[in-house]
Amino acid sequence: MTDKLPRTVTRLQDIADLAGVSRATASRALSDSPLISDNTKRRIRSLAKKYNYRVNRQARGLRLQQRGVVSVVFMLDRQSDQHMSDPFFLEMLGSIADSLADHDYDLLLAHAPIQDVRALPTSRVIRDSDGVIFVGQGEHHQELNRIYDGGTPIVVWGGPVDDKRYTLVSSDNLAGGYAATEHLLEEGRRRVAFFGSTRNPEIAARFEGYRKALAAHDIVPSSELVFDVPFDMHNAREAIRHVLEAAHAFDALVCASDVMALAAISALADHGMSTPTDVSVVGYDDIALASHGNPSLTTVRQNIGRAGNALVTTLLSLLNSEIVDDIQLPSELVVRESSVPP
Repeated sequence: MTDKLPRTVTRLQDIADLAGVSRATASRALSDSPLISDNTKRRIRSLAKKYNYRVNRQARGLRLQQRGVVSVVFMLDRQSDQHMSDPFFLEMLGSIADSLADHDYDLLLAHAPIQDVRALPTSRVIRDSDGVIFVGQGEHHQELNRIYDGGTPIVVWGGPVDDKRYTLVSSDNLAGGYAATEHLLEEGRRRVAFFGSTRNPEIAARFEGYRKALAAHDIVPSSELVFDVPFDMHNAREAIRHVLEAAHAFDALVCASDVMALAAISALADHGMSTPTDVSVVGYDDIALASHGNPSLTTVRQNIGRAGNALVTTLLSLLNSEIVDDIQLPSELVVRESSVPP
């Protein structure tokens, strides 16, 4: 059959026949669906390349009544002073944008922060796009449920919460919080403080990991060592300065973000304290700046490139009317200078 096919094929069914799979499997493989094995994806992509097959997005969009546009909404936590300029958000946006471009989709970025999430169903964020990727849940979990119930395909980057009906892509925040705290305890630290707002589902899971690690070392968690520190660099530094002036005694910090951790190192230095000699510090996210600090920052890595791709491919699977399970990506402790005393 191969010898009879032209050098270029225009039908998806031809690719499916060559690969010996169904048309649906070929379509999912070319859309990078998580339902298809990597070996099958490579085989079908190789055939598509060999026979110069290209997905006709315009025809596909007309058939499925799709626009070829995906909206991205960043759910910024106003109470914790989150801003779109946060390096984590910028890196996540870049990852999502690259993955959408790879799948020939355009990106519509919502103005952030969203003042009233309840207004989203009537906004162009939903009206002018095929589906929506939400980064973060904030305190708007029920509003996200209502958007899902309204029939809009959505995928959310966040943390597990009760009564969730939408599809979730997350990293293992509980394991990340546990690993960060366990590392500090193994380095001999005993008064480990936690910096971050536990109103946020992702941070709440990291805090639960922190508590579990303390319990595993027979240390009773103390509310005196838990501080609601904002995400913004300047405001975080001011909040940490007040904590230090109040003479709270701790020898290590688990911070809910790298920005928060970098602010803590700066505030400690202003207070005449050295990192990690006096206080060890662990951040979260592994943004690009983390490895360039002085000292370089120990952190829990979230693979942002993989996260952006998982968000996009999961949403595209939903747009293809596929049943998609939640995805939890692994977290990884990256040990650098800020947590290991010389």
